[in-house]
Amino acid sequence: MMKKIDHQGRNAGSHYKPRTPFGGKRISGRNWMLAGLLAAGAVAMTGCASYNQDQMTVSSVPDDYRTRHPIIVSENETARDIVIPRNLKSLSLRDRDIVKGMGDDFRRSGAKSIVILIPSGSPNEHAARRAASQAVEELKLQGIGSHQIAINHYSAAGHGESATLRIVYSDLVAGVASQCGQWSEDIIATGQNRNYHNFGCATQNNLAQMVANPADLLGPRAMSEVDSTKRTQVIEDWRQSTTKLVTELEN
Repeated sequence: MMKKIDHQGRNAGSHYKPRTPFGGKRISGRNWMLAGLLAAGAVAMTGCASYNQDQMTVSSVPDDYRTRHPIIVSENETARDIVIPRNLKSLSLRDRDIVKGMGDDFRRSGAKSIVILIPSGSPNEHAARRAASQAVEELKLQGIGSHQIAINHYSAAGHGESATLRIVYSDLVAGVASQCGQWSEDIIATGQNRNYHNFGCATQNNLAQMVANPADLLGPRAMSEVDSTKRTQVIEDWRQSTTKLVTELEN
């Protein structure tokens, strides 16, 4: 009796069970679904652990005192008053020093114009006009151009003899917006690893006061023109030093 043989040499009539990679056992569709759910859960748990760890790392970074105590640059009016007697003929040495001091401050500030305010309608109006002319001459001696000096009048009819000659200009000033010395919180309570509220306030305030030109805090200055004479001298010095070094090495 002939038996049917398949293409691999096995009996076609025998009950053949294919091998499986898991110890020869067949895995059903339900088991595959369960294995997939377990793998997805493990990935999700790993993601949660990473998220919590990142959150803890970020929250431990202290906040920036420059954000808590920012330096504010604003426009400020600088003014000096000069008392003008009714019978004044010329400015005194003290008054001239006031004008010179204002001229020096004006040039350092970088302001565009300086204004001399003359009282109008007061008994000392004529004396104030003479004093204003002398003040303009003093400012010119300080190197301030005529186009930078302006003369205006203000109503001083109700001031009587106390009307003053005022010299004023507007410039930029830097300062800290917040008030230093606030100790409302206990500095020992550092559970969140953050610095206390007053931290950095004095440093910011000192920096704002030391800046010569507050406009530098708003942006860099433009580049100045190249000094061709200085550049030529530097290049020539470099060439001479290089030639001297080569000569010494050769000898």
